[in-house]
Formats: sequence, C-alpha cells, structure tokens
Amino acid sequence: MKLRLSAAAAAAAAFVMANPAQAALVTLDFESDAPGVLGEGFASADYSGLQFFTDLGAGLELGNYGVQSDGQGLLARNDSNGNFIKGVFSDGPHSFLSMDFGNDDPFFTNPGDRAVLTVFLGAAMVGQTFVIMNRNDVMDQTIGFNFGSFDNFTLAFTNAAGSVFTGGGAVNVGLIEVIDNITFDVPDTVVPEPATWAMMILGFAGTGALLRRRRAIALI
Repeated sequence: MKLRLSAAAAAAAAFVMANPAQAALVTLDFESDAPGVLGEGFASADYSGLQFFTDLGAGLELGNYGVQSDGQGLLARNDSNGNFIKGVFSDGPHSFLSMDFGNDDPFFTNPGDRAVLTVFLGAAMVGQTFVIMNRNDVMDQTIGFNFGSFDNFTLAFTNAAGSVFTGGGAVNVGLIEVIDNITFDVPDTVVPEPATWAMMILGFAGTGALLRRRRAIALI
C-alpha cells in the first residue's frame, strides 16, 4: 500500500484535472507483482505493454527497499559496471512519462550527481532530461518527459558530467537505480494543450507527503 502522494502522482492528477474528457494515464506501482530477481523483459501484472530490461542484460529486481522505494520498487543491480534500467513500450508511441527515483545515498554520490531520463523513438533519441539528486537516500524526487513521441527509455544515475557510474573509488561505486510510480499516457490519446503542460510541471515540483518511517535497506 502506498503511504504518500508522490510527485509523479501529483503530475498525473494535474493532467487529468486539466483534461478530464481525454486524459488516459496508467501508473505502475508494482504492488501486485511478486518480489524477487526478475528476468529481462519483465512486465508488471498491471500493464503488459511496458517491458523492463537492464543495459547489461541482468540485475532486474523487485522489492520493498524501505524509504528508498515507495512500497515495492524496481531496481537494476551491479551498477559498478554501469548497469541501468531500460523500458520498452510494445503498444505504440507515448507522449507522457514520469517516475519517482531513490537510493541517492550521500556516501556514494557527489553534489551535482544526476538521475538522467533519455527517451527514444526506435533507435532515434527524442530527448533527455535530468534531475540533480538531493542525496538524502529517500525516494522523494520525480523525473519526467512530455515533449515528443517515444516508445522506449532509459533511466540512469550519472555524475555531474552525465557519465554513467562505472566504479573507481568509494564514491559512485554500486549506486543502484530504484524507480517506482511510473506514470504514462495510453497511446492514441489527445496531446494536451500548453496550459496542461504548465499544470504538469507544477505537479513535478511537489515532493509528496506522509513519508513512511521505515529503516532504509542498503542496496550497495
């Protein structure tokens, strides 16, 4: 059960309020899925049109990681080798995507380190955005994209220069991406007007409320 209103949920709510007749959004929170190590191409029981992979071909895992996730979350292990999460839509292009991210452990990050979301249409990159980690080791930040059609994406933790963590010293070794509350539009829905984008941006600015008081589980 989710115990807080995530910024991703706030962005989705803004979309629906601005476009009640045409808004169609799906949010994956993974609460209906069995925890454990996952195979490549995993899809949530709640939506079969989005499959998840890792850049290295192994390391997907689902579980409850305390304050580093919001209930059950999805992660990619073995990040000392530069692993990260990839999502592929099999149901056509999309135009809205947001997700919460966590595990920005201050001991394994530096000021300015980023969560980077890159979206593609086939092999062509459509766009990229990033959020600077607040480094509090709590899932209380959201990243999103809504300015073009795409059918696959990657989410990676990087240094301030945008390079994916690949090890080298104590800092940035084993920093594992954890994502949750993945919200996206259903294909063939009407693209929102500019006023809707403004409301969605306001939604992204929210950091949520009612954070759970749970012991963080080390992921490194």
